Amino acid sequence: PVAEAPAAPAAGDPEKGLEIFSTTCIACHGPGGVGVQGLGKDMTKSTFIAGLDDSALLTFVKQGRDPSHPDNTTGIAMPPKGGNPALTDEQLMDVIAYIRTIHVE
Repeated sequence: PVAEAPAAPAAGDPEKGLEIFSTTCIACHGPGGVGVQGLGKDMTKSTFIAGLDDSALLTFVKQGRDPSHPDNTTGIAMPPKGGNPALTDEQLMDVIAYIRTIHVE
């Protein structure tokens, strides 16, 4: 028997994601995800975000990034789940769906 790959996360709802983004992520990433100087990166032009599929981005958001991580260029922690531990995977996928709508090439 061949082991099956884990199922990909279900696609999120960008409208619900905007609601969550507006209460959790906006403090560091700003309205529309344009970033806040010295806090959160601009998500609209992020090559990091563009280079991750939804599953990998979900993993990143769930783990966050410590200020000492070599890829952290702001020196500010990205808290797991944006600092809202109550968020479910489904809600995080909604946020990811929203982020995909604001990203420009």
